[in-house]
Amino acid sequence: MTLLLRFQNIVKEQNLFSANDKLLLAVSGGIDSVVLSELCHQAGYYFALAHCNFQLRDADSERDEAFVRELAGKYNVPFHEVKFETRAFASERKISTQEAARELRYNWFEEIRVAEGYQYTLTAHHADDNIETVLMNFFRGTGIKGVRGIESKHGNIIRPLLFARRTELEIFLTDNKLDHVSDYTNEQDDYTRNYFR
Repeated sequence: MTLLLRFQNIVKEQNLFSANDKLLLAVSGGIDSVVLSELCHQAGYYFALAHCNFQLRDADSERDEAFVRELAGKYNVPFHEVKFETRAFASERKISTQEAARELRYNWFEEIRVAEGYQYTLTAHHADDNIETVLMNFFRGTGIKGVRGIESKHGNIIRPLLFARRTELEIFLTDNKLDHVSDYTNEQDDYTRNYFR
């Protein structure tokens, strides 16, 4: 069964959203979110793209923003973008930049979702992300809830790719000749999640 058919089946089986819903896709420009965008396009769902520029990687951050803007143009869908002063926010709140970025983006996604009338925000978390989360939570000593991992549906946040492994997304990307951008920080061991990778 193709990735597209599995994607459509999961959406129906888990009642993640309906064909008539307006979807807001969180898109970084990386492989995962590019594949999610293409799957929604091929499935015929109504969607818009939302991109956060955290201004943490200088020229690369600007490149990613421009890439996602072009991607929205390719699909002829609405494009929402925002620039965050992530380091300043993290310093002010005395939290890590990763925590700051997470808080900033999810708050903004919800603001856009409500203001523009989208039913759900979709993120491109996949099976490998879920495995990493379970391992991280296990070693941190969290309870049963933590060991369960990432939920496919949490309020208005939908993660419809949890069924797929990263390698499957890479094959889909290649087969469909899709462009993407790479985040060099994913290759570093600075953060806990990257260590588990």
